Amino acid sequence: MEFGVFYQLPCALDQTPAARIQDTIAQCRLADELGFDAAWLAELHFNPRFSVMSAPLMIGAAIAQATNHIRIGNAINLLPLHQPVRLAEEVATLDVLSNGRAIFGVGRGSMPSHYQGFGIDQEEGRARFLEGLEVVLGSWADEDFTYQGKYYQSHGQRITPLPIQQPYPPVYVAANSADTFGIVGSLGHNILVAPTIVTTQGALAGLESYRKELAANGHDSAKLKVNINVPMHVAATEAEAVDGFEKTIDNYLATLREIGRARGASQGASRAVSLTSQIVMNEFAAVGTPDQVFAKLEKFKEMYRPDEFMCWFNIGGMLPHADVENSMRLLAKEVMPRFQ
Repeated sequence: MEFGVFYQLPCALDQTPAARIQDTIAQCRLADELGFDAAWLAELHFNPRFSVMSAPLMIGAAIAQATNHIRIGNAINLLPLHQPVRLAEEVATLDVLSNGRAIFGVGRGSMPSHYQGFGIDQEEGRARFLEGLEVVLGSWADEDFTYQGKYYQSHGQRITPLPIQQPYPPVYVAANSADTFGIVGSLGHNILVAPTIVTTQGALAGLESYRKELAANGHDSAKLKVNINVPMHVAATEAEAVDGFEKTIDNYLATLREIGRARGASQGASRAVSLTSQIVMNEFAAVGTPDQVFAKLEKFKEMYRPDEFMCWFNIGGMLPHADVENSMRLLAKEVMPRFQ
């Protein structure tokens, strides 16, 4: 089992983006020392309370210079918002800066404000995503790559630098809707799953579809990875862990409800309203002492059959830096070795 750390980077009114980013780099340095396998960085825009991670590749470059072993991935780059040739260049540059530690994580995203802010019709999101992914991978793998799509074109230009990892870094695709799971399986990519977002049943049914499509399209599932996102807080006592988690999850859920109200009557809006801290803690998170967190992760392991856990410490951004690092240390020293 592999373990990663995930950063969405919400920023409260009494925090600054600079401090949040510096804490993230410091925590990734600690994660590197503790033996975590990957650092995963979100891409979100226009809502600092929800995230100030609008340029994850730039933050990833800073993390690359501060670490030696940990892989650096995006969870996710919002591919329809990017010009894919330019994105291919930037991810390749991160791979070079990190000496071959980049992970290419992509998805469509679902927030209308993102598409509106970049002047893109959200109805085009899936088509742009599929075209963009083909252009990025083709630009890395084929020096004479040409492409003529509805939204993107490539005329045989050779990007530089090329990734150190050949033909390209590992590709992970986020699945946040039922039909996306099957699409990811048919394409034969690794998959990122957040049960907190898609629900437990949605994740289980989706992974069944993903694995079915892998087999139907001749992809070797043994060479591909399922990554499960788990909100988490580990402490010496259960009371301390629950208290810390409730402080940070409440801010996340309040912001989610604001976003849901702004989106109007939609599946995402109703989902935002229905979630409570108790539901998240009981069904989706691993919160407690090291023994309790181990037991919860064992349960998730049996349910989802993942290859990787993406550990979402400080989900709402409200915990002090020292508390987050303490939680990371307890997980690394008292839980992770039990999965080896």
